[in-house]
Amino acid sequence: MKRSGRNGLTMMELMISLTMLAVIMAAAFPLVDGLMSRFQMARDHTVAASLCQARIERARGLAYGERMLMAEDGMLVDDYGNLANPGGRFRRTTEVALDTPAAGLATMRVRVQICSCTRGGWRVRFHPIREGERLCRFSQEGEEMSVIFTVYDQ
Repeated sequence: MKRSGRNGLTMMELMISLTMLAVIMAAAFPLVDGLMSRFQMARDHTVAASLCQARIERARGLAYGERMLMAEDGMLVDDYGNLANPGGRFRRTTEVALDTPAAGLATMRVRVQICSCTRGGWRVRFHPIREGERLCRFSQEGEEMSVIFTVYDQ
């Protein structure tokens, strides 16, 4: 039997199809990058809220007078709340005020700020940037929780 027509692709058809694929990929990259950035932002806010909640839960196990030991200012922590200086993607501040707003009550406020240099999922591997103009910066973006403890909450 004799075959009619040609088999396979010519070099020109292959080049045209690869060019079309490259154009489509280039058009889709900003969309994918934006989606990755939003997912990273949602993840960061979830982790920051978990860090706040974990700090509050840890304070629940302390006696009323010992809660002042939980106070800290601007500690760099990792995703699990462990101290990580340098290298922390979160900055945690805990304020404790005994006998506030009334005697026998303690107010505790935990604020976790998120490092803004991890936006864009593929850029996470370059974090933390420790020098230069792209140094890791913390904005006001983050999570905050407050709780009031009583002297009788043991």
